[in-house]
Amino acid sequence: MYTVQSATEYTKLFIDGEYVESRSGEKLELRNPKDNTVVTSHVPIAGEEDVDRAVTAAEAAFNGPWSGFSGAKRAECLLKLASLLEDYLEPILTLDSLTTGNPVSIIPTREKNYIKNCLLYYAGWTDKQRGDYFPADDGFVKLVRHEPLGVCVAINPYNSPVASLFIKAAPCLATNNVLIVKPSEKSPLGSLAVAPLFELAGFPKGVVQVLSGGGATGALLSKHMRVRKISFTGSVSTGKKIQIMAAQSNLKRVTLELGGKSPAIIFEDANIENALTWTINGILARSGQVCVAASRVYVQESIAGEFIQAYKERMQAAAKQLGNPQDPQTTLGPLADAASFERVKAMVERGKTEAELLAGGNQQGDSGCFMEPTVFVNPKPDAQILLEEVFGPVSVVMTFKTEEEVLALANDTEFGLMGGVFTRDITRALRVSAKVESGVVGINCISVMNLQVPFGGKKSSGIGREFGEYALRAFTEPKTVLINMNA
Repeated sequence: MYTVQSATEYTKLFIDGEYVESRSGEKLELRNPKDNTVVTSHVPIAGEEDVDRAVTAAEAAFNGPWSGFSGAKRAECLLKLASLLEDYLEPILTLDSLTTGNPVSIIPTREKNYIKNCLLYYAGWTDKQRGDYFPADDGFVKLVRHEPLGVCVAINPYNSPVASLFIKAAPCLATNNVLIVKPSEKSPLGSLAVAPLFELAGFPKGVVQVLSGGGATGALLSKHMRVRKISFTGSVSTGKKIQIMAAQSNLKRVTLELGGKSPAIIFEDANIENALTWTINGILARSGQVCVAASRVYVQESIAGEFIQAYKERMQAAAKQLGNPQDPQTTLGPLADAASFERVKAMVERGKTEAELLAGGNQQGDSGCFMEPTVFVNPKPDAQILLEEVFGPVSVVMTFKTEEEVLALANDTEFGLMGGVFTRDITRALRVSAKVESGVVGINCISVMNLQVPFGGKKSSGIGREFGEYALRAFTEPKTVLINMNA
């Protein structure tokens, strides 16, 4: 019978339907960022033998009974998995709260619904991945099939590890592939815990496996000659390394969802209350540790005084929400670990010399990784706080006069993941959204994604797309079949 264990019980890798000891013998230590106490020091690190073992099991699963599952059967498995998660998802996600600082208060609504809806959505796609037919006008009937890639790997971020697992697993499995999951070394517990549920839902052994470990484990998977695809979510620097390893090995397919420095553009005719709500929520979600964080806010000069004052007050008030992430009443938790906290703290301290500090800017409390919501204004053009992704509750607010000026400012970055345009003028909204250089643009909203439509970045924010039908394309290869009608 399946049960969610305590954090200290997850001491083994999940390979070929079983929890097994790591051949490497190495272990990870995880700490709770609310007070830096040890959560567990026995999380296994997958080494080369473990990776080879998992890939071999994945290949066997791909070529086994799973290959004969119809679209309806795959949908049945995904729907059964969604049903099982109704009972088990909250304790699974609570495990990751212990090591990421994500408040448990977001589990019953935002996290649970997001994951469930992802599975339900892709369950509906399993038998609708149609091919193509072209008539024999030249003597050949032309057919196009979309075939699974084979062994795929998901390398996931620490901020939303289980949600990321399902975002990648659902389209991967809907298209008849198999998946090896490598969660972040900062948050592997939920992924290790959820793994057995796939078999309980009807997926054969080896179809989904979980290997915990750090960057070295990710590198082994990225350069493995029998892996056919890597789907990675994380930093630009790591994404570049993965793409190089993929190219230097077997030119495996790569999808990269990387960082962002998302601009929110607020025109003078905008609904101010709506703009405040979206931009504040967009920088404070998961304490700013989201790739779509609304970290650059551009406000038209005529309303700048009113908006900036209200924005400052709300960010200052949000500091009172910081607290114990395992308390259901807490809505704002710490940063994920000491390394993340020190990085953000250093960027804030440097920001104090390159911009004007308007609110926050300090550690809250004497222990733990709590950073106050922080606002800077009037940054220098080359300020680090303006140009680089902070990955914390830190924003920069600037003013502009004209549409042309703000577009130049918003696009003056190597990031291009998310943007937002706030205005009541629909023609302006469509005009400006078309010119913002990002993969997703919200009109009167920002920092939001939708399962039905593609999500991904331009420029250095990534390659390829997740969500919607586009994710199915990323896990399949088109095959052309030519039939000679004159044979």
